[in-house]
Order: sequence, then structure tokens, then C-alpha cells
Amino acid sequence: MVIIATTLISGCQPAGDKPKQQFEHAQSGAFAASISNSGQYSVVSTLYHGVALWDLNANGAKYQWSHDIEQQPLTFDEGESTSIMSNSNVIFAIAIADNDSHAVLADKHNFSLWDISTGENTGFWQARKSKVQVNKDDTSNAWVNRNNPASDEPKASQITVLDRTKCINVNESNGEQCMMLGTIRAVDVSDNGNSIVIGKSNGMVTHITLESGRRLEFLGHQRDLLDENGEAIQINNAINSIDMSPNGKYVLTGSSDQAAYLWDTTSGQVVHKFRHSSRVIHVALDPKARYAFTADSKKQARIWDLKTGNAISNLDFINRQEIFSSARFSENGKWLLTGAPTRQLTLWDVKTGKQLQQWHVTPRKGSRPQSAVVYSASFINNETQVISESSAGLSEIWDIAREHR
Repeated sequence: MVIIATTLISGCQPAGDKPKQQFEHAQSGAFAASISNSGQYSVVSTLYHGVALWDLNANGAKYQWSHDIEQQPLTFDEGESTSIMSNSNVIFAIAIADNDSHAVLADKHNFSLWDISTGENTGFWQARKSKVQVNKDDTSNAWVNRNNPASDEPKASQITVLDRTKCINVNESNGEQCMMLGTIRAVDVSDNGNSIVIGKSNGMVTHITLESGRRLEFLGHQRDLLDENGEAIQINNAINSIDMSPNGKYVLTGSSDQAAYLWDTTSGQVVHKFRHSSRVIHVALDPKARYAFTADSKKQARIWDLKTGNAISNLDFINRQEIFSSARFSENGKWLLTGAPTRQLTLWDVKTGKQLQQWHVTPRKGSRPQSAVVYSASFINNETQVISESSAGLSEIWDIAREHR
């Protein structure tokens, strides 16, 4: 039996800023959450109760999922011999296919695919390891090891990548080993679970076609920047956000290298490059292929025309900077709905970038400070309302003002 608790909003909630309905999905708060584009389902990662799939129409938990690597069969490419090495099993990245068929979950090193209709796991994978050679004679690391004898992690200067895409035929006597270059930071899944894309902390993005096993590595965020002398500049190129088209043919990626790319998953060719002046924190694609949204860590949060690659509008906000944690376009093409780590849930006009309406999600009761991150939001009921999931573990429904409909 599933019991849903509908709670009262605290008296400190601003007048006119109360949700129409509120449901508790994680008593102790959530690590991550994603709402489907239809607004029918949400997947919530919790502290003590694993991952739950919620049917938002029925207001009930449908399935409970475990991402425990000790209980799952791992899939590797033929010929690879790799041990499971994961020091964290907390699910922090979640995505739901546009047609509500599948959900993908990820921790730092592993990702899994789940069938929403049956609740069954359809695959569990470990992020691919690379074959590297470690030069242990590098004296630049001597001081570190002398002052921290327990540390045996090699420095970047000691590592030579021999094969980035696989790790087989390892000659340990020659200093060769299997190493995971970067950790998972973002994931997405296409309709019917046909393909998965993962973005990592080292700038690598991998698109996987599950039926054929084909993997395409997009290296656009790994290109070296050169100084005036032609020397490579060390930059942070971590992938911060990913969105894939429903058919899996295009991916939009945002990185700390101050760029967002829309690229073709068949060829790996760049369709559009969207430049920013600081780290790109969040990206979103319109499922109908009309718009893209890219936002950085400062003032630039733009909506782009996917046909031309030209900017349509820049979100008009007063703050010196604004960070976004979620974004979704409306089916009618008029609105962009964004969430932020500051409890803000905001409706924007796509054409002008003007703010139309704003709500503040409810912080978890007793939390100090009174804050919550908006993980995900979607339009529901013929786009007359929106529904949100936040770090407070609450799902909340909000009315769109009549003058905006």
C-alpha cells in the first residue's frame, strides 16, 4: 500500500505563492529528481529509500528501483576485463525518455536503464575504462607521496593514454592499467530506450546505441585551447548538462569550457556552437526541434533558433547572475519554464525573454537555511498548470495565471 501525505504550506510562504497541491515524495529530502515531459511520471532519488518512480496522475509510487551494483549484472564490451570500482552509489543524475517509455539513472561510475511500463531493469553498465600507462618515476609527485604515503593516485603528468575507448591486453609489468578517465555528470535517454548519452567530468560525451552496441565519442569539448605561443592551455571542460532529441539523433551539451554544442549522433559533426563568456551550467532542447536554451554561470541565458543558430532572446533578469537547475519548453512554443537552486520556478516568454510569472517551491520543514533546489518541472493539464520536484522531497502543482494562457 502506498500512502501519500498532503501537507499544509507553512505560514512563512509568501501570499499568492502557494502551490495548488503538494505531495511528499521523500521524507528526508531528495538527491535528484526528473519529471517526464508529459508530466505523468517523476523519478526521485532519496536518501534512505533508493529510487522511486511516481505516477503523478494517480499520486502514487509505482516502482522502487535499486541501483546497487552488487545486485546487478554488469555489461562490458567483449574482451574487456574490468573490476567494479565505485565508491559511491548515490543516484544524482536521472532522465526520462520523451515518450515516457524508459528512465536512465546514474551515479559517478555506473548507469542503468529501466522500463517504465513494467518496472524492469533492461541494462546496467559501468562507464568505460581506458587503457593507460602510468610513469611512477615522475619525481614531480615525490613530495605529495612523501607527505601523504596513503595516496597512490597518479598525477595527470604521470598518465599516458594508450587507448581511450577500451582496456584490453593490459601489460601490468610495463605500468599499464585500466583507469576511468572522468566521472559521470549528466545523462539522457531517447524514446523507447534506443540510445543513451552520458557526459563526464573530463569533457568526454558518449552516445550509445543499445541495439547495436555502437558508441560514438564526441570530443568537441576536449579540444585544446592554445596560448599565443601555440601551447595547450589547461582548462576545465567538465560536462554540466545534456539534452538529447526524442529520436536520439541530436544532442545538446553544455560544458565548463564556456561552450554548448548541438551535434549529430550519426556523424559526430557539430550543427551549432553556442558561445558563452563563462561556464555553461544548463542546456535544454525543445522536443519539436524549434529552440535550444543555454545558460552560463553569469548573465547569459539565451534561447536560440535551431534552424538558423541565431539567438531569439536573452532571459531578462535583474540579478547580476542567475543559475538554472532545470529548463523545459512548452508544447505551444510560447514559454520556457526554468527552475533554480534558490527555490525559484519561473515562466518566461520565449520571443522576448521577459519573465511572465514566478513561484517559490516550499523548503523542507525544519531545514536551515530555508532553501530548496528545483530539480525538474513540467507543464500539465493542457498547459494551464506546472508541476515541480525539488530537493525538499516535495512535488507541487502551480497555476499559470489566466492572462498568460
